[in-house]
Formats: sequence, structure tokens, C-alpha cells
Amino acid sequence: MEINLVLQNIDTAIAELLINQNDILLRGLNELNLNGHLTRYLTPLFAEYIVDPEYNGDKLKEHDRKALDIARARMKEIGIKPNKINNYKLTPDIIVHIRNTNEDNLVVLEVKKDSNSKKSKEFDLLKLEHLTINYEGNHYNYKLGIAVIFGTKDEAGNYEIKYFQNGILTQRENLK
Repeated sequence: MEINLVLQNIDTAIAELLINQNDILLRGLNELNLNGHLTRYLTPLFAEYIVDPEYNGDKLKEHDRKALDIARARMKEIGIKPNKINNYKLTPDIIVHIRNTNEDNLVVLEVKKDSNSKKSKEFDLLKLEHLTINYEGNHYNYKLGIAVIFGTKDEAGNYEIKYFQNGILTQRENLK
């Protein structure tokens, strides 16, 4: 799928969410609820893929669970205590993919509310960096990683998007 169509679909789904579910943002309700609705709006726009919320399966990993190798120094940079093996289980908020393979991972989205902690938001960005690059230990190689931070309460209706491609934070106009 062409990147411009992917971006258009993401924009359309976010617009639908803001129109139809703004009360969730106004009230600052649970992020999982927000993600469920965003998944619902994304699904028909990516008909040739599966849009999965909270999907942690990975047939290539031990115990069939997604996990990332992240360097100790990178974890320390964002204020998270590294574990002994530098491997972190994860469950992306929403993914657009073909199940049971890592050959066609299209988009990974991490969604936060503006009220989430800085550390939590930074960890999402670190995950997107690692999920969009292919190297030993991290074989997901999503074509696009997107972090969406939705405004809540007085900021409802506002949002910020960051894009990752090939492990690099990339401006929207430079995506390929």
C-alpha cells in the first residue's frame, strides 16, 4: 500500500474518532477504550490487512510473544531501569499487518493521552524506533510507526503525531 494512502487512511480514522468519540477525550477516559474505537475506524480503511488492537503474538519468538531488544543506555536515557537481558515484552496499541508472519507489517501505532507521563510517551517513541528497523533481535520491520498523542479535557480535539520509518523519527513530508 502506498504511503500516501496509508497516511490518508490514518488521518480519516483520527478525524472519525474526533467527531464520534470526542466525549471520551473531553472526559479523559481510558486509553484502551480510545484505542478500541480507533481500531474500529481503521479496520474498513485497511481491508486487505488485519487491524489488531493490543496484539502481542509473534510466532518467531519464544512463547509466541512480541519482545524487543533495547540497549541499556537507551532505557536509562528515558528514565526506565533496564532489565538484565535488555529484552522487553510489548503489546503495541494497534497494528496493521498480516497475522502469523513478520513479512507484511504495515503500521504500528502507539496512542497516548496528553495526560500520560513523559516517561510513558518516551517509551512509546523508543518502541516505535525499534519496531520500524530490522536488526538482530528486532525483526518486525514495520513500514511505518506512528505515535498519536490526543489532547484531553480542555485540549480535546487537538492531537500530535510523530512518524518513524527505518528506525528514525521522520517528518511527514519525508516519508517514503
